Amino acid sequence: MKNTVFTRRDFLKLGAALAASASLPAEMASVFAAGLEKMANLTRVVWLQGQSCSGDSISLLNSIDPEPADLLTRYISLVLHQNIGAAQGEVFMETIDKTSQTGDFILAIEGSIPLNMAKACVIGGRPFEQILLDLIPKAKAVVAIGTCATFGGIPAAEGNPTGSGSVQDFMKKHNLPWQNRLVNCTSCPVHPDAIVGTFAYITAKGYPQVDPELLTPKMFYSNSTHDNCPRYHYYERKIFAKHFGDPAGCLFKLGCLGPLTHTECPNRQWNSGVNWCIRSAAPCIGCSSPNFARKKDFPFYRIGEQSHEVKYTETQRKGV
Repeated sequence: MKNTVFTRRDFLKLGAALAASASLPAEMASVFAAGLEKMANLTRVVWLQGQSCSGDSISLLNSIDPEPADLLTRYISLVLHQNIGAAQGEVFMETIDKTSQTGDFILAIEGSIPLNMAKACVIGGRPFEQILLDLIPKAKAVVAIGTCATFGGIPAAEGNPTGSGSVQDFMKKHNLPWQNRLVNCTSCPVHPDAIVGTFAYITAKGYPQVDPELLTPKMFYSNSTHDNCPRYHYYERKIFAKHFGDPAGCLFKLGCLGPLTHTECPNRQWNSGVNWCIRSAAPCIGCSSPNFARKKDFPFYRIGEQSHEVKYTETQRKGV
């Protein structure tokens, strides 16, 4: 069994790794370290799922440094989680009630919320909507995890009967204050380092700087995929790939939505930095965009110059 006693060096090491993987200034390492130390001992995390495929939870379990077991038992005081938590049935529901009374917790919400059909999402016989109404006012901060929670995602696709919406939509509907409280960690799924880093920053410093419209933390989502794309030089020289899988050429004419997508993928990549969409010669499909999969005719891939006319303006970067 691993030693469960922490040293300041342990927290600094992980804080430095989080800062370096996101290409953040060196001083952020100490901020993350302070937040991680406080989370391990004081601030708790309550993670609940609504209309979700659990992809963001699976992504969290793909954490490499620290490994999932250490992350969830040593670095984060995780009170509740529907997939990986031990509590079930009445114990789970009682824990929710006790948590809402104590405060000093970060509420992480994965998945969208059925705004027009409360019974479409029920936990322990209680509508998810009611559980959130009890917890959100007491939370230190609310972190929407993944595109479904941040912008509605696939459950909010055109024509869905539940009226599925984002956490912000829910908070606005019930007149719950979301300014300086709600943080959107978007992407489908969100990178585990973005989750841990956001939790740590909130715990150490409070509400982070966010994009005023998207509410995404600027420390992780400031740059577009296009800005940091390893194929950017092909775009500058107007050399475009003609087929999926082409080892060279910009993927713009194959439908790449990198110019409109703000993610960490180029820096962090996935599966311990092994790969990501562009590196595998596949276009970015804009999974962190507010309009991802919202329309029936949303094209994940587009072929031909005429089918992909996108102007790179500051306004259009907010959606696809």
